[in-house]
Amino acid sequence: MKTVFSSTEEQEQEIARLVSRFYETVFPKYFPESEILHFRKIGVLEPNRSTPTYMGTLRDAYQVMTCLHVLHSILGKLQEEDPIMMDSSLAELFKHNITLLNEYGIFFPFYYDHFSRVNHEVSNDVQMMDIQVANQYLV
Repeated sequence: MKTVFSSTEEQEQEIARLVSRFYETVFPKYFPESEILHFRKIGVLEPNRSTPTYMGTLRDAYQVMTCLHVLHSILGKLQEEDPIMMDSSLAELFKHNITLLNEYGIFFPFYYDHFSRVNHEVSNDVQMMDIQVANQYLV
């Protein structure tokens, strides 16, 4: 018999917050809104319900949170620097964390190359949506 500790409510909330951050800040920089809606529909970054390998243990939750943080950090660094000049070790780290997520049953069907280019059309649209209105009159 083996004793395991379950994840805390705060850990599960943090995982949900990290997943939301991917949908709200990361994916819009690389994919059009229609694809992001499709990602939600197919369950990207959601646990696989048919074969539950994410058991909600303390260790599983820490591993998933760490993987999501690392992926987010790499993608943030990718935006700051020239993607062509990126170190291959970052690509390996990215791949390793995707593999870990998939082992825990968290569906993340992307490769490093999916994020090698910022979609400028999408980026411009997102920037325009964030602009505050200067007055309340339509011109």
